[in-house]
Amino acid sequence: MQRLAIFCLFASFLFCYLEWPTDNHIFVYEIEFELLFDQKLEASDFIHPMLLLPLLGQLMAWVALLTPQPKKWMVFSGIAMMGLLVLMLVIVGVFGENWKIVLATVPFWAAAGWCWREFRGVRKVGDEAIS
Repeated sequence: MQRLAIFCLFASFLFCYLEWPTDNHIFVYEIEFELLFDQKLEASDFIHPMLLLPLLGQLMAWVALLTPQPKKWMVFSGIAMMGLLVLMLVIVGVFGENWKIVLATVPFWAAAGWCWREFRGVRKVGDEAIS
């Protein structure tokens, strides 16, 4: 269940939504595709904290997903780093009275809560994980 929770966290982050008044809208996965595969961008375009931290958070989530025993500090750090961008989207959606943006973040917060519950009380004793 832990791996499924991490995967849902990662996938729900990609489907967060942003929209602005001039009929422009974009999902996080579209932004990432442009950032990673647009030939016009330079390395300095990635050093802004609102881009770098969520990307690092996603990387931590992938590493945690692919390791045999995911480390909870890695999952919690990934949630925090991705959560910064999602929290900014919530704030923009609330202050801009755009509820589509706010509603698009609900799956991420649900997956983050699920990951938190899955990893919160898990300790390893010997070869067994106990709550």
